[in-house]
Amino acid sequence: MAKYFKLDIADKKYRSVLLLSYSIIAILAVAIVITGVFAWFNLYTQKVVYDMSMVQLQNLDTTFTNRIDTCRTQLQTAWQDSNIKQHIYTQNESWKNENWIGSYFQRLCVNNGFAEYICLFRNEEEFRYYGWRYPSETEMKQIEQGIMLTSNDTQQILIHTDTRSNLCIFFTERNALGEKPVRGIIYSLDLDALEKTLISQDVEDTTLLVYKADGQAVMKGKLSLEQREEVWNYVSREDFGGSSREIFLNDTKYLCNSIYNDTLDMHFVMLQDYHIMQTKLSEIKKAAFFSVIISLITALLLAVFLANKLYYPLEDFFRRISSGPELIPGNEEYSKKQAEITSDKIISQIHMLSQQYHSDKVLGFLGGNEADTLLPSVLKLKDRTEHCILILFWTDEHVMDSRVTNDIYRTLDENHAGCKISSFSDARSSFLLILIKEPVRIGILKDRCRVSGMLSKECGEIQKRVPVRIYYALSCLLSDEKELRPAFRDLQTLQKYHLLGRSSAGMTVELLNDGKENTVPGKIYDGILNNIRAGKTQDSVACISGILDELSGYEIRKVLLSLSDLCVQIEQCIMGCELTGRQRQEKYLDHYVKITSLYDKSDLEHYLKHLTEEICFENSVFQEKTLRMNMLDAVEYIRNHYKDDDICVELVAGQFHMSVSYFSKLFNEYVGMTFPEFINDLRLTYASGMLRSNPEVNIKRVAEICGFGNTSYFSSQFKKKFGISPSAFRNSR
Repeated sequence: MAKYFKLDIADKKYRSVLLLSYSIIAILAVAIVITGVFAWFNLYTQKVVYDMSMVQLQNLDTTFTNRIDTCRTQLQTAWQDSNIKQHIYTQNESWKNENWIGSYFQRLCVNNGFAEYICLFRNEEEFRYYGWRYPSETEMKQIEQGIMLTSNDTQQILIHTDTRSNLCIFFTERNALGEKPVRGIIYSLDLDALEKTLISQDVEDTTLLVYKADGQAVMKGKLSLEQREEVWNYVSREDFGGSSREIFLNDTKYLCNSIYNDTLDMHFVMLQDYHIMQTKLSEIKKAAFFSVIISLITALLLAVFLANKLYYPLEDFFRRISSGPELIPGNEEYSKKQAEITSDKIISQIHMLSQQYHSDKVLGFLGGNEADTLLPSVLKLKDRTEHCILILFWTDEHVMDSRVTNDIYRTLDENHAGCKISSFSDARSSFLLILIKEPVRIGILKDRCRVSGMLSKECGEIQKRVPVRIYYALSCLLSDEKELRPAFRDLQTLQKYHLLGRSSAGMTVELLNDGKENTVPGKIYDGILNNIRAGKTQDSVACISGILDELSGYEIRKVLLSLSDLCVQIEQCIMGCELTGRQRQEKYLDHYVKITSLYDKSDLEHYLKHLTEEICFENSVFQEKTLRMNMLDAVEYIRNHYKDDDICVELVAGQFHMSVSYFSKLFNEYVGMTFPEFINDLRLTYASGMLRSNPEVNIKRVAEICGFGNTSYFSSQFKKKFGISPSAFRNSR
């Protein structure tokens, strides 16, 4: 007997190996994630460093250009001064003019901050210098020779001595473009002071350099002459192309970035010490690394805690599995069976989804009214030379169980060989529609008696296997697609006989024309309407069952219309409610839609009962409100006429169209005393007021005015109410 490897997942050794494997995989995954994160972090920091470097270089370029432009503006302003023009264009040299020019240029140099002196020349032989520092012979020689070598005013002259470096900018006049200058003003700027102004000296890892196009260093930074030349050689031959470049100076690694200013014809260069930057980045990486490690440890502890909470349920699960059949991976037959079962389940689910979509499409067409709706292929008849019948099934339950629908379909499919059978159910599964098609030449479906007999026999067989009662309605033979929609509506109408409890197996469309009379007589509803108007809720509800039994003998379509009209009449029983023609039509349609959407007789009885109780309640509220208003009006009427001799309960009851006994009962309930007591109370109260305010009127006259015909009766009633006689009451005031 062949031996197979048995995989016991309930074994603790297996669980330990599984846990170890998962742990190793988790560690590798975390390591890969951390490596990827830090690799991304390195690329990101390089990009950030490059962007920051370019921003600093652009700021330096902008600031340096602004400084040079400011100096050029100052030169142009000085050139326009009349004293300076007089000095340059004439040979008149007065002491006063010379003194003014010297003072002006000295103030200009001092206020500038990094300008040392200014040179005026009116030909190539005559140069005069002004400022707070006088240039050396070497500087003057370089300036006077350099200015004559320039071709335009956008150029600069760089002056170098052993101790100083100056940048000269100028404003000149030339006989022609490109020729040497004839006269002009030269501004000498101290580059060391300018560099200190523009560049912070506290940044240890950054060096900023500025080169002219010929390689002369305008700003030297902290580098030696050899290092500056090496940087220039590197910058002049490299194309930076949107990223930093690495350069080594005296075994020190730098990141180099450069931009070019075509207006000044200068290169701005930034060197960043790579080792200092890496030290700072390492500190940031350490902080990030520790944060990640702490997060992972926290997640691990949480996972261990949850695993401990889940261990015992899992152990019980493994124990149950281990007590069942053993899994044998090497058994191909077993694996094949499992695959077939899984495949069948998947195919079944796909079939159910497809069938529901197909059903919605077919039922949507049959229940629609649009002529341009595309006809589903399963309903095509004429072009295929076929005819069909429709059968609508339903049960006592609101929802048909899938086992019942499958049993019906399977039974019909087995017994109608040679026919195409399709089933469709709505989304609520309240009914099942069966379509049976066959070629016209076969003609089995033409024999209606045979088809009805087979269906009765089949339903009898199905009825024995299911716990619910099954009903069905059968259409006539259909050979044209135009007949499908009317036939489906007729079947749905036949299903509505279920509302009256008249559903039966084997209903046909002929039943729609079978009824006692053409219309339902309105006298059937007289009893319930009278009870509702009288406010008799229980009697009204008791009439509903009898009405439905009496309606069961009429054709269902007329019954549905009649019930809708009954609901409108019930709503009109609300006292004080008058419906217009449009309101009546809207309520009629609303009730018709609601009634036709009900399923069985119990639903219909509940609907009518709820409507009746609601209307009766509203009537009782209305009557209560009306009675209260009548009593208030009656009390007001009595207050206005209580002094009349002829006032009596019969007169007041007649005013409000009530019987004397009913009015007396309501009056006693709402007022709290009888009608005579209320009249006497009003009269005696009025008499007490007259006795106090009119002492000259005698007692007899007061009694007559207040409506008492007998003085002694007045006196006795007065003493009964106030405890003293009328005379004593008058004297006691």
